[in-house]
Amino acid sequence: MRRRAPLLAILTASGLSAAGSAMTLIAIPWFVLDSTGSGARTGLIAALETLGLLLSVALAGPLVDRYGARIVSVLADLGTVVAVAAIPVAHLSTGLSFTALAALAFGIGLGRAPARTAKSVLLPQAIDAAGASVERGTSAQEGVQRLGDLLGAPTGGALIAVLGAAPVLLIDAGAILGGALLVGVLVPAAARPGNASTGVRGYLGDLRDSMRRLRADRLLLAVGVVVAATNALLVGLASVLLPAYGALVWHNSALVGAAIAAVGVGGLLGAVLYGWLGARLPRRLTFVVCYLLCGPPMFAALALNPHPVLLLVLVVVSSLGSGPLNPILAGVKYERVPVEFRGRVFAALTTMALAAMPLGTLLAGVLLDLVGLRPAVLVMGGLCLLATLCPVVFPVWRELDRPVSTATSTSPNESSVSTQIYAE
Repeated sequence: MRRRAPLLAILTASGLSAAGSAMTLIAIPWFVLDSTGSGARTGLIAALETLGLLLSVALAGPLVDRYGARIVSVLADLGTVVAVAAIPVAHLSTGLSFTALAALAFGIGLGRAPARTAKSVLLPQAIDAAGASVERGTSAQEGVQRLGDLLGAPTGGALIAVLGAAPVLLIDAGAILGGALLVGVLVPAAARPGNASTGVRGYLGDLRDSMRRLRADRLLLAVGVVVAATNALLVGLASVLLPAYGALVWHNSALVGAAIAAVGVGGLLGAVLYGWLGARLPRRLTFVVCYLLCGPPMFAALALNPHPVLLLVLVVVSSLGSGPLNPILAGVKYERVPVEFRGRVFAALTTMALAAMPLGTLLAGVLLDLVGLRPAVLVMGGLCLLATLCPVVFPVWRELDRPVSTATSTSPNESSVSTQIYAE
């Protein structure tokens, strides 16, 4: 049991953090709208939290590599706890100005990405200590995060109805604090290779190095570009086109919520199935099938507009394909990125994935106005099909089936550098 304690701690912390984040996603806008009555201020607070998230995703990687994943994970979670809890505490005691609320929302966004990146860096060592396969360990993390997302939002909504937004924010803070304590107490300091240049290289140099390393690894660069494209298209579907169907075609907001829940259920089931069977499946073929399944069929189901029950079934089946994708790509990253560079490279990949999302929502909105709802869905679906065919067409994706050893570091110009293991 002691060997499994670090893995169980990381999984539990990831689930608690995901649930707390999902609850906060509802509780903070509700709190702002309830306390100010202003839709514009509510939107501004949400935008500031998103801005903090995007900024921290881009900048957090070198911090993880320099100071250690466990330290960054715990401190980032504790910072988020303070920012979340300060909102109801200040509101109920001395009062909370809008400027202070805006600063706290920005701080909440800043803490999320470093904590998540750090946990992903800690995960391989915990999987190895537990004697589990990479497929099972990464699928377990994907599953608990999806479960947290799936349960957090409705739980938060129900608790707000009973208790109000301020107490729910305190519950959110408690959930994230529990995860931070689990990682701090049960997860050992991750062993990571030292690199003589890391101590003297400037912070901006570390950021530039992450992009050089991505450009030097053709497969990881392809992953970053294709995932960014599909993320943008799917976010456009979820944020613009799906609500438009609810308002203009179905005239039913509950069906929109049910469709979003169906996406979560399908992804969770897919992650569980991959954790069970993944070690026995060919990686590239599994990735190709799942990638094709989770994107274009979703657009096709909307365009066909079948009976609501059939629509939800199709959404669940399509979303099954999304569950194995992150575990597969996590295994690829662990194989190809040396330990001492994982923080910055993982953060760079996440930045690529998130940066394109606003473009997807913008494209969906423009198409909706120019050509109408169903043609917009078909155009976005066609683009998604082209993106998901990339792993079939381009030879670089064959490297998914060729494990790469990271026993030695590889610099962007492919020169080998000897490494030394040390703990943070």
